[in-house]
Amino acid sequence: MELKIGFVGLGNMGYPMAQNFLKQFGSVMVFNRTKEKCLNLKKDGAAVAADLKDLMEHCNVIGLSLPGPKEVEAVVKELLSYSKEGQIIMDFSTISPDLAVKLHESAKEHGVKYYDMPVSGGPAGAQKAALSIMIGAEKEEVEHDGLLPVLEAIGKTFHFMHKRGNGEAIKIINNYMAFAIQVINGEALAMADALDMEQDAFYHVVATSTGNNTMLSAKMNKVKNQEFAPGFALDLAVKDMELARDCCNDLQMPNFTLNTALQMYRLAQKKGCGKLDSSSVIQVIRDLEKKGNA
Repeated sequence: MELKIGFVGLGNMGYPMAQNFLKQFGSVMVFNRTKEKCLNLKKDGAAVAADLKDLMEHCNVIGLSLPGPKEVEAVVKELLSYSKEGQIIMDFSTISPDLAVKLHESAKEHGVKYYDMPVSGGPAGAQKAALSIMIGAEKEEVEHDGLLPVLEAIGKTFHFMHKRGNGEAIKIINNYMAFAIQVINGEALAMADALDMEQDAFYHVVATSTGNNTMLSAKMNKVKNQEFAPGFALDLAVKDMELARDCCNDLQMPNFTLNTALQMYRLAQKKGCGKLDSSSVIQVIRDLEKKGNA
């Protein structure tokens, strides 16, 4: 199958992913609700779709990188209304496992393949084509559909999770763990603050000891400099934790840590941090413990 790649959603993750498709395959057609985001890619040689119908008329493999379930469901519904048998949708967004299965079934009715393929690695990983991709399918199916070269253009590590929805399931579990760890990091830093401990000493000891974690090192400079330009916005962290909470509700299982962490992020939203980086929750926690704020 000759790959004719289209891409929808040029946010912090989608834009560098589309760049890498253009670099790898020499062509890509892009669509974004805000047209300005298409202009630089157009200068580099990308085609810009007038609308989703135009995209579906010219592409047989369509990638999605959208904010959440509402946007994904709306876009997929519209794409399917213009679809031709044999087209493939690769959804790199983070949505619920149930919605991924629903979209897979809906796509089948149109003769279209839908894959849930959420990614991890942040904008830096997207820029370096080094994303970790969690795939709701068997490797053999992905290979049969000729999609490995597409994945290799943006990713470095591939996890085949055997069935539709499982890509999304492991992604929201992973994100819940990462965001809950940031709450622990914030409370630990608040303890260090209360003990008048130098921040650099805190990081040096923990980074070389058993308390170290990926989020601690990844967000260290943002926290130390109190500069929270978004890599992964706090509003999106709340969305992902709510997806994890909904999954627990569907399974009728308790998750005390998830609910506690979610409330901390909601508090950070109330304090105006929604559009800032998710690590801004750490500063909110530290501020709570300062004298006069407790």
